[in-house]
Amino acid sequence: MKQKNKIIQFLPSAVFCMIILLIPVLYLAIPDSDFSALEKRKLSQFPKPTLDTVFSGEFGKDFETYLNDQMPLRTFFVGTNAYYDQLVGRNGLNGIYRAKDDYLMVTPVKDVPTLDNNLKYIGEFVDTMDVPSYVCVVPTAGYIYNDELPLNHYEYNDDELIDKIENSFSKYPRTTFVNIVDDFKELSKSEQLYYRTDHHWTSEGAYECYKILGSAMGFEPTAEDNFEKEVYNGFYGTNYSKSALWFTPGETLEIWDNTKRPQGSIEMYITEGGEVSVSDKLFYRENLDTTDQYTAFLDGNHALVTIKNSNAKSDKKLLVLRDSYSHCLAPFLADNYSEIVLADVRYYLNPVSDIVKKENIDEILLMYSLDSIVNSTDLGGIY
Repeated sequence: MKQKNKIIQFLPSAVFCMIILLIPVLYLAIPDSDFSALEKRKLSQFPKPTLDTVFSGEFGKDFETYLNDQMPLRTFFVGTNAYYDQLVGRNGLNGIYRAKDDYLMVTPVKDVPTLDNNLKYIGEFVDTMDVPSYVCVVPTAGYIYNDELPLNHYEYNDDELIDKIENSFSKYPRTTFVNIVDDFKELSKSEQLYYRTDHHWTSEGAYECYKILGSAMGFEPTAEDNFEKEVYNGFYGTNYSKSALWFTPGETLEIWDNTKRPQGSIEMYITEGGEVSVSDKLFYRENLDTTDQYTAFLDGNHALVTIKNSNAKSDKKLLVLRDSYSHCLAPFLADNYSEIVLADVRYYLNPVSDIVKKENIDEILLMYSLDSIVNSTDLGGIY
């Protein structure tokens, strides 16, 4: 009996020591991974030490990051930690709220000095361009679907921030601000405008914004029954990856394809790193089999994308300064413009004003999510 009690007494220590000894062995035995499919990001690789990096401390920091990224059973431990945070009331600690009905929502956007700088940069740009400009800011899912939020959460002030942004453009006579907040609030009662596991709007949300833009910009939106709605199951967005709440169910992603558009009328040019690739499609369905399924729209993030439609409803040319929300909006807009140039200033480093002159742009649309226009540090290069 005494012998049994001794074994039980020392068992926790023995298990702890075994784990301590086992972890280094697993680090050596298990090959390093390049990419985490669940987290949708590249993982750090073993840093090469040099005298400079060792003595500056850079190697130590990089090595610590490497150990964290390549930790054996990383997915299990990251997920366990995420659910533990939920259990002890730390919802939103990683920037994502676990909300009702399987919604994973980004925590509120806060007013920061970057916003004032960005409004200054954009204001100077639209004031300089001698063409009509339109500005539209997409509110967050947490604000639009506030009934889905968890009991304890920080307040969403999207309406105040967007009103501030709208007021900043009132002094520019050639610029129209398109405020979609009230419309989206009303539509949210019956439509799913945002994904549950992603921060982006759905194709439904993008189409509703397209209709609102039509009223403001003077074009006739294509009727909804012109689109064939393709439904794909098993979509997991970036909020899912950031939250590490791995038991959250997947959802559906829809592609709305205008099948009544004449075949061969669309050409899309993607410019990246000086190279131009040409395609006759707007949707990259093969990307639905990758870890980043949202890139099915326009093949994801690129510095410059040009869409030409030989069967467009007008011969106007539109420049869209944007973030990734325009990926599934642009195919709708393509029906109404003979040419759409989409520039992402996160990657496009040349002066945007040159595009306006070179391409004889007729209208400019600045299309950003609230988070982008508030927090982006790239809009200073908008010229």
